[in-house]
Amino acid sequence: MKLKHNKKRNTAFIYEVLINEVSKASMHEIHERKRATLNILKKYFHKGSPLKRELEVYRSFDELQDSSEQLIEKIISEAKTFMQKIDTEGAYEQQTELINEINKNLGHSVWGNFVGDYRKLATINQVLSGASSPKKQVFVEQKLVNLLSKEEDDKKQQFPAINKLAMKTFLNKFNEKYSDSLNESQKRLLKEYITSYKDDGIEFKMFLYEEVGRLKGILKEKIGSNTSPDRLSLVLEKIESYQNKKIDKKAVTEIIKIQSLVGELNNAD
Repeated sequence: MKLKHNKKRNTAFIYEVLINEVSKASMHEIHERKRATLNILKKYFHKGSPLKRELEVYRSFDELQDSSEQLIEKIISEAKTFMQKIDTEGAYEQQTELINEINKNLGHSVWGNFVGDYRKLATINQVLSGASSPKKQVFVEQKLVNLLSKEEDDKKQQFPAINKLAMKTFLNKFNEKYSDSLNESQKRLLKEYITSYKDDGIEFKMFLYEEVGRLKGILKEKIGSNTSPDRLSLVLEKIESYQNKKIDKKAVTEIIKIQSLVGELNNAD
């Protein structure tokens, strides 16, 4: 039984599309587009706005891979109740304005941005919006339970929210342990990743793609003068694939290794 999903009316999908657009603009150093996208994010997803509240409901379904089916069903029930308290008419109007602003200022190509959790977001949207019959509603809710209980293990690698004192203590220990073994670019990347919980990862993603752009530029320069250009070309190909991937712990580890490689290439010069 297949249910129709309108991705442009999925608040979480729109948010992820815009985050990916910021990342791409940062990676390719398109500063005006990056500013325009950030302005749209701040305008429609500020604290207390209807779309921000809807986004928080979607986020209540994150990191549930270790949860029982009974707990997930309870979260679904609470999410539907919470959704009813949101100004749905105001949220719909904001969505319409947001869609028009994206099309006008960023272009229709934005909707083609890769969103790794698309299937999950689409199913949540169908649950929260309400199916056309009780049978379909039960079906789609069970589909979401199955999906959430089988989420991939890489979700476990995300950092939980922690308080400022714990973060300060952790960073001090981190700097003591790695100050001699990591270069400045690697240490900054890890620090940004660790503290990315503060703003939904926006600053981290912006920094990450700027760093990827920097590494890509150096690799292109080195390919022409290196005795093993084929190997460097494979690394370059790897780095260019990140704009279509979800950035997780594995990707951060790979980028740190590439930072190390680029550092060695610069030292060899």
